[in-house]
Amino acid sequence: INNINNINNINNIIIHKPTYIKNKLQTKQQIKLSTTALTSLSNNENKAPSDKPTKTTNNDAQPSSSSSSSSYKIIDGNIADLKNEDQYRALLASHPSSLIIMKFYAPWCRACKGLAPKFTKISKDTAEKRPEVVFAQFDVQGNKDFVKSLGILALPNVHFYGSSEVVESFPCGPSKVPILRRKLSEYLQERVSAATGLYVPPSKEEGSGQADESEPCAERDTIISETTRDMLRSNMYFRDMPAEDFQDLLSKATMSSFEPGSVIMRQGFEGSKFYVIGTGEVEVMARTGYEDPLTTSRDYMGNVINRLGVGNFFGERSLITGEPRAASIRAVAGDETTRCFTFRQADMPASCVLSGKGLGRVQKEVFEEVDAKYGAEDFGKSEQVKSAALGSQTRGSADAPMTDLEKGIEILPLLQKFKLVRMAARCFEHIVRTKPKWGDRSEVYRRSLLVSQLTETQKLEFRECFDIIDQADDGDDAISLLDLKRTMESIGEQKSEGELSEMINKANPLIDGNEVLKWEEFLGMMAEAEFYYLFVDTFNALDKYNSGFIRAGDLKQVLKGMGGVVMGSDEKLSVVKVDDDDMLIDYEQFSRMLIGAS
Repeated sequence: INNINNINNINNIIIHKPTYIKNKLQTKQQIKLSTTALTSLSNNENKAPSDKPTKTTNNDAQPSSSSSSSSYKIIDGNIADLKNEDQYRALLASHPSSLIIMKFYAPWCRACKGLAPKFTKISKDTAEKRPEVVFAQFDVQGNKDFVKSLGILALPNVHFYGSSEVVESFPCGPSKVPILRRKLSEYLQERVSAATGLYVPPSKEEGSGQADESEPCAERDTIISETTRDMLRSNMYFRDMPAEDFQDLLSKATMSSFEPGSVIMRQGFEGSKFYVIGTGEVEVMARTGYEDPLTTSRDYMGNVINRLGVGNFFGERSLITGEPRAASIRAVAGDETTRCFTFRQADMPASCVLSGKGLGRVQKEVFEEVDAKYGAEDFGKSEQVKSAALGSQTRGSADAPMTDLEKGIEILPLLQKFKLVRMAARCFEHIVRTKPKWGDRSEVYRRSLLVSQLTETQKLEFRECFDIIDQADDGDDAISLLDLKRTMESIGEQKSEGELSEMINKANPLIDGNEVLKWEEFLGMMAEAEFYYLFVDTFNALDKYNSGFIRAGDLKQVLKGMGGVVMGSDEKLSVVKVDDDDMLIDYEQFSRMLIGAS
């Protein structure tokens, strides 16, 4: 249900622009517009299963009392039954040195139901030999945002935890139980102490994975020219360093050369170096999380999500956060050798955030930009599009009801304009959640492809929306900060100037610092949001439990029905290598992938 308030306010901004600020709301009456939700779904169970009471056992280390939201029950002998984030964190906190095997499931998921008895048997078999190993299951129902924040893209999913951190994660339907058994066996042999039964973290040498990365075909000290020095000095991580620190760092830099196709960095390994490309190009590759662990090669590095050329850099995320690398980097295949200026973290002065000593000085925007570059942002944490109530006048009032039908119908064109403005506001919400790769022309090209898929009617509708927001009669055909502010306020969206500036800035990924929004940029932005929400809204109609997940089989059926709405959907669907059609997929993340924005 859309509550439409403040119709006089909208009328002022759309029809009487000069008097917008002075006019106030004259009525508190509302028109309530209702729509029928899309409910035609797949032929799965139509009712959420009722959870039957499960026999529990008391355990001193793991409380079963319901007096606290962090208390959880033990079911099936030795499985911690977790229902919320507090219980999840309580379990990790109470077993900081244990190997924890945790299953994530949905009560209505057929694949999850098929896995349940097999998971229980594995837990009991393991308890006989290694009782210190902890088994748990987490119900995703009612925990949509938290589950997405954990990076879970398909259900059922299994996480291995060691030292309270995720050390292994993979989709695990009933047919993938051999994978679960094999991985568990490897961890019990290699990562669980025979004497204590506790988890043993890998050594730094083991975790570095240098054997799986290509050594430079040549590495030498380098003489840096004045031009190159200026280029390196302009790097965002070097430009604020004291001159003496920067000069000392340059003296320790080396030039590393990599043959075409060489893997310079591999996802999941520790980072210790920062690279600036001198010649050649590299590809940024990342696994999606959908890969089937049974059929996917260990050497598979994922999809190409970015391409970096001369002057660009990589390796910074791991140095800043201390986390394993979020993506793999490979020298582009061809005839040209890729040469990189290489800086070791051990040589970084404390005045540089890449030293790992200045995490507190790193701005939030830097983290977001770095995560976007390597495809590591948390899509699941993004805020849901707000449903703002818009004021409106009913047809007439209690004191003076309108009886003239023609006067009542006059409101319809105004509501249509309101719909366009709301559509633009929803688009801006989507764009704010994106992380543009500034200066990357592929972003503009990707949006141009989406624009080419729009109908002429859609383009005309977007143009009308643009003209409504562009209130200044200065002929510049551009939306200013003030234009956007007035428009957002007219539909009940109160935004700070910083938030509005971010909306305008991110509409053009070529330049960081945009102050106005031009028609071509607006059209590309609207096209991206149009197709993103087309997929999300369609998939959401299949999400009967508002979990953020739908069956893989339903997802495939929808895409087949859509045909060629977005180019390459068949190829993109093929990367979802899950057990079977009853497994569940994170459809918001998948929608981003379909439009090339993941």
